[in-house]
Amino acid sequence: MILYEPVKILFKAGPFSIHSWGFMLAIAFLVAFFLVLREAKKKKINTNHVYVISLLLLVGTLVGPRLFYVFEHLSYYLSSPLEIFAIWQGGETSYGAFLGLLFVWLYVKKQKLKFLEILDLFVPYIVLAMAITRIGCFLNWCCYGIQSNLPWAIQVSNDVSRHPTQIYMFLVNLMIFILLINFKKIRQNRKTKRTRFNLLIKKPASLFFLFLLVYSFVRFFIDFLREYEYTIFGLALSQWLCIAIFVFAIIFLKARTKTTH
Repeated sequence: MILYEPVKILFKAGPFSIHSWGFMLAIAFLVAFFLVLREAKKKKINTNHVYVISLLLLVGTLVGPRLFYVFEHLSYYLSSPLEIFAIWQGGETSYGAFLGLLFVWLYVKKQKLKFLEILDLFVPYIVLAMAITRIGCFLNWCCYGIQSNLPWAIQVSNDVSRHPTQIYMFLVNLMIFILLINFKKIRQNRKTKRTRFNLLIKKPASLFFLFLLVYSFVRFFIDFLREYEYTIFGLALSQWLCIAIFVFAIIFLKARTKTTH
């Protein structure tokens, strides 16, 4: 067991408080944005699209995940409704970020861009941003796990020791980011052997759906260690979404595999 005191506020600047979760979200966004911008320039993609899409993703990431998180912890927010708007304090559910993808799809459709290729351009760096934001979750001590007696379990104040599920998700996202970067290298290497998997990697949106596949699979099991207020037939809402996303990713990738013959 490890004793830990959350760092909810990093520092204060006059009447303003800089919250750890909001600060890490800002860092995550900037890191991902500049990495995408660098790659877009290499591929000679209009950087104006990167600016707009990044902004749409940011708005979707703030609104969608917050609404999802509030729904998962509805009784608390019904008693403290003003806390719904305190997004800088943390409390976001990653699946709600699909709202941002909807915004992007609408923009891409209007601009007549290739949506599937845009997904692959952004997804590795979105995953990296997700990893960085999880550090903010740990500092703020939100999205924590159930009680645990493992040596690395975290105890805060007078609470029981718990699984540091924020750290688990940080490691998962970091692992997926490394995988996607390596997959991109396979895609860009013209001398890559023509295996079925390597041909799949070269298909548009394959990186995005491989991310969904791995993320939903691992997240499903980690969520057994998360603290959730509501369950449906023994599973959290996010776990049911994991199942749906996993199946959807399998169907998409299987369809793409058939086209590689």
